[in-house]
Formats: sequence, C-alpha cells, structure tokens
Amino acid sequence: MTSDRAQLRHALIGRLAQARTPWTALHEAGVLGLRAPEALGGLGLPFAEAEPVLDVLGELCLGVPFLETSIVAAGLLARAATPASEALLARIAQDGVVVAVAGLEPTGVLTAVAEGEGWRLECVARIVVDAARAVALVVLATTPDSRLDGFVVQADAEGLALRPVPTIDGRMAADIAFVGVRVSQAARLGLSADAIDVVLDEAVAALCVEASGLMRRLVSDTTAYVKGREQFGQPLGAFQVVQHRLVDMNIQARRASAIARRALEAIDADPAARGRAVSAAKVTVCRAGRFVGQNAVQLHGGMGMTEEMPIGRYFKRLTVIEAQLGGADHHLRRFAALAGAA
Repeated sequence: MTSDRAQLRHALIGRLAQARTPWTALHEAGVLGLRAPEALGGLGLPFAEAEPVLDVLGELCLGVPFLETSIVAAGLLARAATPASEALLARIAQDGVVVAVAGLEPTGVLTAVAEGEGWRLECVARIVVDAARAVALVVLATTPDSRLDGFVVQADAEGLALRPVPTIDGRMAADIAFVGVRVSQAARLGLSADAIDVVLDEAVAALCVEASGLMRRLVSDTTAYVKGREQFGQPLGAFQVVQHRLVDMNIQARRASAIARRALEAIDADPAARGRAVSAAKVTVCRAGRFVGQNAVQLHGGMGMTEEMPIGRYFKRLTVIEAQLGGADHHLRRFAALAGAA
C-alpha cells in the first residue's frame, strides 16, 4: 500500500471507529464520490484508490452501502455519461445519497421492454441491498435484443413494490417487484457489455479486499483472545496446537490479501487476464474466509457466536461475501472458461 493510501487508511480508521453514523462519516471524508469526476463534485480517482476504504470497512466490519453506491452504481453511471447519470453521480458525491443496484448477481435475469418512447420493466430483483434507503436504483436488465444495459429508476417510481429481507450479516435488503414500471429513454444508460463487465469485476475485487480486512481482524482478535483466556492453568495461546492453528489462519489471511491486491492491479488488463485474476481472487478468498472464520469461532468456543463479541458478526459477513457476486464454483468455472479461451 502506497504512503498516500496508508495515510487515508489511518485517517479513516480514526474517523470511522468513533462515528455514530459511518455513512455520514464517509461522506464527510469525501470518499463517497471517489469514482465521480471532479466536475460533479467527486474525486475522479481510478478504482484501485478505493483499496484503503474497502480495507477499513472490512477491518471494522461496517455494514454500509459503499460497494453498491460508490463502486458499482457510480462505476456504471460514470461510464454512461448521460445527463441522468451525471445528475445522480453528483448527488452521490455532493449529498451522500444511497443508490442501490438491482440485477448484480449472476443468477436470475431482469428484463426491459421497449414501450412507446421509453421502457417498461416487468421483473423481480432478489436481495437488493439497502434498497429501502436508496433514492434511486440502477437496474441491470436485458433488452429484447439480448443486450444487458443499465436503467435509472427513481425510488418513488410507480409500480415498485419492495419486500424487506434481512441478511445474515445484519443488513437490510429487499426483493423488488417491478410491476409495469415505466422509465423514459433518457433513463437508459447505454452501456456497452465491456463497460458492465469491468464494473462487475471491480465489484468482485472490492469484495475480496473487504474480505481480506475482515480476515486480518479475525486473526488479530483471536490471537489476543487466546493469550488472555486460560485453560488448565495457562493461556490457551501457550498450547502448541493453538499456535499452529493461528499460524495457519494468518497464512490464509495473508494469501487473501495478496491475491485481492493482485485482482485490483489486474482491472486495467485485457478482459481475459482481468477476469482470470478476479475469479482466482474470489475462489481464494472464499476458501480462506471459510477457514479463518470457522477457526476463529472455534478458538473462541461458545463465545464466538454470541452477540457480546464481534467474532460472530465478522464470520457472518465473510459467509455473505462467499456467496456474493458468484461463489467459488461459479468463479472456478469462469476461470476455466477464460483460461481455455486464452
């Protein structure tokens, strides 16, 4: 991590650790508009500069929609460069609004049908994170010509029906039914397939960075716990088998961190190389996260899953990340397909 990123990470740790409302603190720090151009009130920085923010969100296990709003939605909006997308980007950067994204997951297809001078959405989007807080949705839907594109839908659009769904990591999502939701032609982002693929790969890489921060924290907290917890008249950390377990956890956490950074660096590579690096990172993070999370809980004993300790919350977040934006099996198949095409 460069000195500038390290300084940002240090500043964010201090700010967010004490913040009553982390989202407001992120807005005040100016990082919500990291992807928005300076002309719209943002920072206009490349995706890789989000690394310290994502790392801190993982280390502190903060359930904020930074990934959905400032990485995915902002990434799609910035690549569209339409009046509608620029107006929403400016609201993210300047006002700190939340924008949810529907149609992110590789399963399920949302559809948009041309109607008159606009579009009609008739579909259901599952598990849209922080949809109830969002002022607008960016909907990834397939048009009749089988092209995937983005559409901006205002949160108060007629025909939207939200059913709240709690997630196991303590956040709120919603299943959204689009019942004859009509949007104008101006609401279509006109994104290319390549642009959408890049943003989706950025989202997976971002999850990997967050997960590596979570794992590092689990290793440090578990190490501190076994040093203070006594069994048979001595600290748990004095037992060789526990020491070996901690070493293995640390190795897995470091592997996850290294390959997450590699995925970040590969975002600007050619599509096949980028895809292989990102999918390899997701597979590694899935396996490492499960190992580190399960061992952290086991070494804490029954306390590991209580509300009194943060270990259970970190483990649950890692479990969600494991399935989010494609699990290990999905990314293994993707890696194999991309490797075979090389």
